[in-house]
Amino acid sequence: MTAHQPILPAKAIELVKSRNLDGADALLADFAAAGLIKTYALMREVKPAGRPAKMVRDAQIPAEDWERIVSSNKVDVALSGTTVRLEGSPLQGGTPSVRITGISFSETSLLTVLDRYCAKSPDRVAKQPNICQAATKIESATPSTNLSKSEERYEDLIKPGALTVSVAQAMQATGLGRTSIDKLMRNGTLVRTKVGRRTLISVESIERLVGAKVAG
Repeated sequence: MTAHQPILPAKAIELVKSRNLDGADALLADFAAAGLIKTYALMREVKPAGRPAKMVRDAQIPAEDWERIVSSNKVDVALSGTTVRLEGSPLQGGTPSVRITGISFSETSLLTVLDRYCAKSPDRVAKQPNICQAATKIESATPSTNLSKSEERYEDLIKPGALTVSVAQAMQATGLGRTSIDKLMRNGTLVRTKVGRRTLISVESIERLVGAKVAG
């Protein structure tokens, strides 16, 4: 953890707000759920159904835990410094329950994300509220100068011929945060599929949502 100096949630929120961005709590959670910033816990306890709990101190929090924090509307609890409890499946082999206490953020990784993806100018923020993109940009192998600005942006985000994309790519392509993407997956607007521990979203459902072609 020495390369990623941990800071408390209050300090992390201040850093986001210093870039003139609204919704600092939601942005931090989206960054963490997308795996863009490192987060830590003073104590993380994982308890699979029917098995003993495993407790790890000074543990790194996986992005999957943040996905569950966001989808269960517990971001405020996570950032308050208290214990977050994520309910698991009662079936053996199902999703384990998790208890996380004392969350902190890597200042280094947070600043890297803010510098790379977020505008610093208040004027730009006023003109374009959603300029903070919580996903790594995928460069197009063959960019075309004949594309419109909207088409060119999508060409960069999703590779031609892609059938599915990650949640992070869907967030960047649509400009929506993790909470909105989760709601759209739950109501069936965005079609998702699980491959191991990864959640993938069909490109076709994203195109129906935005009303534009997003992959070649």
